[in-house]
Amino acid sequence: MPSPFHPTNWSQACVSWIHEIQIAFDPPAPVEPGKGGFLRLMRWSTPRVATLVILSFTLHCTRPPGSIPESSASSRNGVNTQDAQAYVEEGVASWYGGEDDGFSGRPTANGEIFDPEQYTCAHRTLPLGSFVEVENLENRKRTVLRVNDRGPFIKGRILDLSRRGAQELGFLGQGTSRVRLRSVDAMGLPVALDAVSSQGDPYVVQVASLTDPKNIQLLTKELENTFGVVTLQSAVTRGGLSVKRVRVGSYTTRQDAEQAAEQIAKLLKDRGVEPFITRQR
Repeated sequence: MPSPFHPTNWSQACVSWIHEIQIAFDPPAPVEPGKGGFLRLMRWSTPRVATLVILSFTLHCTRPPGSIPESSASSRNGVNTQDAQAYVEEGVASWYGGEDDGFSGRPTANGEIFDPEQYTCAHRTLPLGSFVEVENLENRKRTVLRVNDRGPFIKGRILDLSRRGAQELGFLGQGTSRVRLRSVDAMGLPVALDAVSSQGDPYVVQVASLTDPKNIQLLTKELENTFGVVTLQSAVTRGGLSVKRVRVGSYTTRQDAEQAAEQIAKLLKDRGVEPFITRQR
């Protein structure tokens, strides 16, 4: 019997070892899905799932970025950008449309017939047809009103509400209340003022409301010498008194109107006149 260390035995052992390696590294034969057990099914499905994942990732990375959602775009550090752009004003509000003031049924500044039961208000400069959310700072009640008239032309007041508006805000019995107003859209969401709608309704400076024709003529002539065009607007006061509103200028910007108002106040400072900035209509 040949020795185990004989060269012939070494050769046979080496051939057998190489054969085992070839068997171990032979690729597995293809197996139909659902046959051959769980491990074989995993071997079959893994490369296909990986291909789908790579394809999906590629499509996602090459897709152009979408627009930022409106809810996200409108908020920066907790501050709503629409709130920042909205017109906000605080002051004293009054109301009109009572049984004895004579305003019910009269035309408003935009031509509508005033109805005290509608959700409307008067403001000196806000565009006619715009909406404002009004908050009563004394009881925190709120309501949305539409601007359809001009006023109030009383020192210290910023808004005249319809009777219904005052009722909603809870100050019908007391006559006035301190309020905060904010420009909104028809749905009550804060919005910036529409600059385009204001272009056809320039600013004017209302100097006084007079009844005496002689005083009206004298004031008109004095103002024309310094400021140019002076217009007269017929109006009726709460007490039913017919007056002429003496107005100066036609300004495209509020800044120009404010400068004119300051000059008029200096010119007439000894007569107790306090000019108001309002709109032409």
